[in-house]
Amino acid sequence: MDQNVETIQSIHCERCKKALENNGFHVNIAKNKAEILDLVNGMIKDGDVVCDGGSMTLKETGILTMLKQRDIVFQSHNEPGLSRAQSDEEARKAFSADVFLASANAITWNGEIINVDGHGNRVSAMIFGPKKVILVVGVNKLVEDEAAAIRRIRTIAAPANSVRLHKETPCAHIGACQDCHSADRICSSYVKLNYDKENRIHVILSLEPFGY
Repeated sequence: MDQNVETIQSIHCERCKKALENNGFHVNIAKNKAEILDLVNGMIKDGDVVCDGGSMTLKETGILTMLKQRDIVFQSHNEPGLSRAQSDEEARKAFSADVFLASANAITWNGEIINVDGHGNRVSAMIFGPKKVILVVGVNKLVEDEAAAIRRIRTIAAPANSVRLHKETPCAHIGACQDCHSADRICSSYVKLNYDKENRIHVILSLEPFGY
């Protein structure tokens, strides 16, 4: 990566870190995958019940592979071959989990964590249930404000995830949200986390880009 770009990205990460901490979130900055894995590993204890929210970031960083090698109870609603009913049942287990892992669609420079969900299981678990929430977020998801976060979701995150999940939505073909009424719509619930008064949400900001 160009050194000048890396310097600016580091500035953005530090700015977001201070704002997130001011809003009650625990924050670490990681330079690369190795540092991300070390941080996540240190936040999970042997024997913990761990669930995930479904995330390209968790896959790209190697976190999902690492979890399957730990002495933990890993429960995922994303395992291949699950029916919708089985996936829903696995997703509900997140509310009683020790640790819930996910990413975020965007984080603003003011320390707001903004997400959109189709089914709602991911954002629900961020808000309430799991004892500890760990969000791994690439520098590509840091934006100036809430308006920029919504634009990012509508033009990058939602269309890309629709393609990944083989959804028959307009955005998967046009490349931007059309506020559709499709049964496959994946942007049904917008949630903004402004403050963590329960001392449970940990954010790992990555200087490398990951996910959508």
